[in-house]
Amino acid sequence: METILLGLLERMDAENLAYVCETLVWNVEDNGAEIMAVCRSWLTGSDPALIEAALTVNDGLLFRTRDEMSSAFTRLAERHPQFAPRTTEILRNWDDHTKPKAVQDVLQGTWPLETAARIYGITEDQLRTWINETR
Repeated sequence: METILLGLLERMDAENLAYVCETLVWNVEDNGAEIMAVCRSWLTGSDPALIEAALTVNDGLLFRTRDEMSSAFTRLAERHPQFAPRTTEILRNWDDHTKPKAVQDVLQGTWPLETAARIYGITEDQLRTWINETR
């Protein structure tokens, strides 16, 4: 898969690669798991063009949990400070999108706290904190 993505990146910019990857995610047997794995590996590399492309694919949401994403982004920003603003933006967007849904699901009784935390890829403590912030 990496060879395919590298070939595509040679022929298009990061935004178009992201579009192609997002289309593939819905059409490949593994639901894009291999694409996301390649992008995660690019984040650990040294090539700024690959890092930029990885942060564009799936809006930079390449990890199952927020903690995984935050840890990877922290390591990335330490190695490549120029990406710190983008990773901060991705985390903020994730929080802005996820927080209200997770809190609502618990408060309305859609899911028990433990289940909602697992579904939304956050810790139970984080979800409790979000709930307490809304009260």
